[in-house]
Amino acid sequence: MEKLRKFAQLLFAIAPTVVFSYSTHAFSEKPIPAVPAATASTSMSSTGFSASHAAVLDAALRTAVLQAGVVSMSAAIATQGELRWAGSYGWADIESRALASPSTRYRTGSVAKPITGVAMMRLVDRGLLELDTPLGTGIAGLSEEYRQITPRQLAAHVSGIRHYALSEILSSSIGFSGPKHYASVSEGLESFIGDRLRFAPGTKFLYSTWGYSLLSRKLELAAGSSFPQLLQTFVFEPCAMQDTAVDGIAPMKARASFYQAESGSYSLAAPMDTSNRIAGGGLVSTPSDLVRLAMCAEKDSFLSQAARKSMWTPVKLADGQANEQNYALGWRIDTSTRMFGKDKPTAVIHHGGQQEGGASFLVIAPDLGVSVAVMTNSGTNAARQAVQETAYELIRQLTAISGATKAQ
Repeated sequence: MEKLRKFAQLLFAIAPTVVFSYSTHAFSEKPIPAVPAATASTSMSSTGFSASHAAVLDAALRTAVLQAGVVSMSAAIATQGELRWAGSYGWADIESRALASPSTRYRTGSVAKPITGVAMMRLVDRGLLELDTPLGTGIAGLSEEYRQITPRQLAAHVSGIRHYALSEILSSSIGFSGPKHYASVSEGLESFIGDRLRFAPGTKFLYSTWGYSLLSRKLELAAGSSFPQLLQTFVFEPCAMQDTAVDGIAPMKARASFYQAESGSYSLAAPMDTSNRIAGGGLVSTPSDLVRLAMCAEKDSFLSQAARKSMWTPVKLADGQANEQNYALGWRIDTSTRMFGKDKPTAVIHHGGQQEGGASFLVIAPDLGVSVAVMTNSGTNAARQAVQETAYELIRQLTAISGATKAQ
């Protein structure tokens, strides 16, 4: 009863803000301008992938944008360890009429988590980090129960650390309280480390972006460098991810503008500061860079087979049961029927993301030798669903192309 009373008080307190936000965002929606036909899509293809193949994928992407009613989408495909195609359709910035391109940067949302997972396993490979050694006393401000958590538990969302509180969701999405900027990962931990764990580490599953913030601090100590720098050193540079970076409040080259859009209408997304959750949702990237990450993760020269197996094996709970999302270390591991139906289940390794002004999806189909990433600068549930379905549609189209080519 006490919890209900406090919740009612919170709703009463935020009601004026909710009304104001609704009046300035929902009622300011405008129709998304049509993209000029002559410059409707841009794409590139590598050796061995014909212009006619690219045209099929361009058309599929264009159809997806129009059906979802989002501002833009960008996508990329890699097969057999090579980037084959990257395309885009729509607006990077409506106000300036700047078209999206394969080099336009979008918010990753939670697709930052597999990037962090890869960085973690690179440190494991170098003997700089033990997955099952408790955090201990090295991180300032941790209570005794937090000190017992391991990096594996943080990466698999079984640490007991909470996810976002209602007030934090509101501060990100409707300006309930102005976004606070943190100068370091360590400073950002104040957002949650004063709260009790929801359960004993390892006993249950609870998706937690804050858990990744704490993980990133542990990675900093292991690597002896800041989290942005260790990402650069251990992931971005070796994987040639030149367009991936920490998001920020300052202007950034080639970054899309962010919107809330669906059904062909849009409004500007509220300002957002993700400086306290870089590892779990504070990066910008391109689909091409995301499939480069996927390609790197599959190479023995980049990750050892043992590290890859650990990263892509769902973590079991303390009682031996599987966690409810088949979550491994930064990735979800599933068998999907969304591509080819119930008669042809397909193994997939994937992660999606959604936040204010953006949605993204990265999927690897190892048995097909295919990796696909799709991103948008529209941050709605419909946009999140659209990028996932578009990724699977591109795989279907690619499979059809490959089958037709082999038959010739």
